[in-house]
Amino acid sequence: MKTLALFTIFVLIFGTASLANDAYAQNDPNILLRIAEQADKQISKQLERSYGDSIPSDIRSLFLQGHAAVESLEKSLPDDVEQARNDFLTAMKSFKQISKMISEPAEKAAASKLTSAVDRDLSSELDRLEKHVENLKTISEKQNTKITFEEIDYLIGEAQNQIKDGTATPETINELKHLVDSIQKEISKSSSHSASDRIKQFVEEQLEIIDRKLTKASDAGADVTQIDNARDKISEIRSLIEESNIGNAKIVFNELNKLVKNIERSVR
Repeated sequence: MKTLALFTIFVLIFGTASLANDAYAQNDPNILLRIAEQADKQISKQLERSYGDSIPSDIRSLFLQGHAAVESLEKSLPDDVEQARNDFLTAMKSFKQISKMISEPAEKAAASKLTSAVDRDLSSELDRLEKHVENLKTISEKQNTKITFEEIDYLIGEAQNQIKDGTATPETINELKHLVDSIQKEISKSSSHSASDRIKQFVEEQLEIIDRKLTKASDAGADVTQIDNARDKISEIRSLIEESNIGNAKIVFNELNKLVKNIERSVR
């Protein structure tokens, strides 16, 4: 998922301290390291694309400072969380400043070309994404998937602010689309697992009923070989179900049913 990359972009654009506190609120200080490492890689690629081997000395100095802070952050976790937070803030402030220095000329050129029609298009796309997310929330709740939507809600809010400020770009909406697609896939996967669990539960209930029938038939003097054969098929079905081999489990289940009927007829 591109969630971390998108979250890092917002860190670089909107600041660091509040997002560091958000990471603590989630009781997951390791997210600071993941964000910082992602930002480190992203800034390094930006520098290579923008300057090649001729990076200005002031920008190079900032990058080395940020990179060193990321390395210190990795060493600080998990024992010294406060030091990790300080390292994170140092790294991200350096990377944010670099990002701003790189992007200022491009931002000025883009701003001169931005029109109200583009703003309206982005706003319309964001509205459609919001409605789609609301539908996904409804489906997720009905299927009890336990999927959380906090991050997408946060990013939608930030995109709304960008549109109001006139700083939104198609890339912002595209990244949101990728995240929405990822959530939709998670819901589909969760739904598939739920359906499989229901099948397993149903089959197990039927096997328990058959097992009781076999016990009753055995007490009535049914052929021991047939009883053993039926119990072997029960074990085979359970193994196939655990392997999610539903097709072959159905075949063996049909064979078992026929065998049980023959056993029951033999003791009537």
